[in-house]
Amino acid sequence: MKNLRFIRDQRGFTLVELLAVIVILGIVFSIAVISLGGIKERTEPDVCAANRVEFENGYRNHLTLEDVEHSEVLFGRYLTQIGSEVCPVGGEIAYSDGHVDCSVHGEEVEEEEGLGEMMVGILNCRRPLLVF
Repeated sequence: MKNLRFIRDQRGFTLVELLAVIVILGIVFSIAVISLGGIKERTEPDVCAANRVEFENGYRNHLTLEDVEHSEVLFGRYLTQIGSEVCPVGGEIAYSDGHVDCSVHGEEVEEEEGLGEMMVGILNCRRPLLVF
């Protein structure tokens, strides 16, 4: 009998408390969506630059291993075999002056603090670089 009285005396959350929690969670969620929105668009040039460097190194290795000179036909064949998605937005990939270029993002990457400067350094040194 004493346990029944204890259960009846317990109170749950009031409607105001539940609404306050829901409002706070909504505010936190909206801040997270705003701060994370557009990350994909901001990183696409960096992804394209990294893919171009990797693709360029692979193509140079292919030319060296096959002991052949660059030609548009050979590059086109290598591009269809290996490079299905070099540019994340579908830019046209071309090889000119010993470098792989993208029709959308070009040769240079816009400099931003930190990662942008590092990507320009990667493009200039022409060596694969892993960053963790």
